Amino acid sequence: MQVDNKIIVLELNEVPWKVIDTFIERNPSSTFAQVMGKSGRINTLLPDTGQLHPKTSWQTFHRGVPDHTHEIREYNQLKSAGHDNNPTMWELAQKAGKRVGCGASIGSWPIPADTTNIDFWFADPFAPDPESIPSAVTAFQAFNTVAVARSSRQVRSGGVSRKVIMNFLSNAHSIGIKPSTALTTIKQIVAEKFNRPRSVRRRNIQALMSFDVALQQWKDTQPHLSSIFINHVAAAMHRYWAAAFPDDYQNNKMPADWRETYKDEINTAMLMADGMLKRVLKEAEDTGATVLLLGSMGQAGIEHEPTFNQLIIKDMPAFLRLAGICAGDYEQRPGMEPEYLLAFKTKALLDNFEKACLNITINGEVPEIKRASDTECSLLVDQYNIEFDSITVGNRRIDLDSSGLHIEKIEDIAGSTAQHTAEGAALLISPGRDLSYLNANTESVDVCAVTSAILKTLDIPVPSYMPQAPQDLVIAMHCDKQIKTEPKHVKTRKDFGIKNVATQPSCSM
Repeated sequence: MQVDNKIIVLELNEVPWKVIDTFIERNPSSTFAQVMGKSGRINTLLPDTGQLHPKTSWQTFHRGVPDHTHEIREYNQLKSAGHDNNPTMWELAQKAGKRVGCGASIGSWPIPADTTNIDFWFADPFAPDPESIPSAVTAFQAFNTVAVARSSRQVRSGGVSRKVIMNFLSNAHSIGIKPSTALTTIKQIVAEKFNRPRSVRRRNIQALMSFDVALQQWKDTQPHLSSIFINHVAAAMHRYWAAAFPDDYQNNKMPADWRETYKDEINTAMLMADGMLKRVLKEAEDTGATVLLLGSMGQAGIEHEPTFNQLIIKDMPAFLRLAGICAGDYEQRPGMEPEYLLAFKTKALLDNFEKACLNITINGEVPEIKRASDTECSLLVDQYNIEFDSITVGNRRIDLDSSGLHIEKIEDIAGSTAQHTAEGAALLISPGRDLSYLNANTESVDVCAVTSAILKTLDIPVPSYMPQAPQDLVIAMHCDKQIKTEPKHVKTRKDFGIKNVATQPSCSM
């Protein structure tokens, strides 16, 4: 009896082995602890040569080529020299007749123009619009993108309209939000009222909601290749590494009471990730799917200072007017504050903006412009622990409020106590199989070679520009489980009112 190869990529963003191993030591009954002995433990290496950042590293993994080839440098970047010549793994799978699903993966906006073989698709939380497949998920995405934007640097309340909230709640059950998630959300809100530092765990709730939706779509459709992006652990590591691993520094400058307050944040985030892994593995066991948990890269502690405040752009139109830019000249796209993404209508407008910024002085510094393409750039006003009330534009003095800038107090005084590393972690899990034999041959595996292995496993032609797929990894990814019971009805694109239903091929092993 033949069954389809199905691969679920659980994109546990930036989580390194140190965090996973420490979590297992603290939680010996966890799902991670239970599966580690029979899973393939892989040490990955990101081949990027530019800035190590998830906005590029996930493009590297999804496209199977390093950053200097795909040349995508920003969230939501639509133009680059290598954009069209290096299609994503989903595009390659679609063309090969495989069904695909995407749950919040970085770089997945916009929905592909060709929706053939797409079972479900909602883009990353920085997407400029909420369009999703199936359409019911759009209500969640509209809520999610606003909620994430409000908490990208630090957790903020409000900012989500009543209409968006009500539309999301009316669709929540049908798209997969579990009652337990609703209960967890209520507990979180109550906890914040009595213990303000616990508000930072709101990011965990956002990740859980997104996971609920993605997993439900997978259960309904069971595509051959799917991804589910999880970011809350990465957020906790950046901020609270110095609390969880205080001895990783020659001089840990975070106060002792801060370390005590936030020492369990990474472990708490991992507990939620552990629950997600458990649920994914249950589905994998029932369907014969293989689970690849992957981080694209890792993190490690860096020297740091407490961050008491930071400069943000509170009113972008007001700030851009100082540079002669009008409302119709550009589009602001979501990004990670204090880095702001701008797409101008023409190259000349971006050229003029870049020149104008040289004439703007903020606390002795000019704004930093990083061009991603002829018309797209990021704008940085990266200043911390500051105190001033005006800036200068040419010979003019502009007060801070009128400039659109704002010095925001950082409640948890956490800057970046950990940063990205090229060395990452991946774990290959196939319920009921022992894949630990992989461990002897998985040192410094190129992330792009993992992409090649996924494609080869699914009988998708691997482009010649990608690295060769490790054969033992391909063999380990293949399904070998025969489903003896009648499978439940799997929803197809036709069930969702979407045309171009693809025939489901069978795997050869």
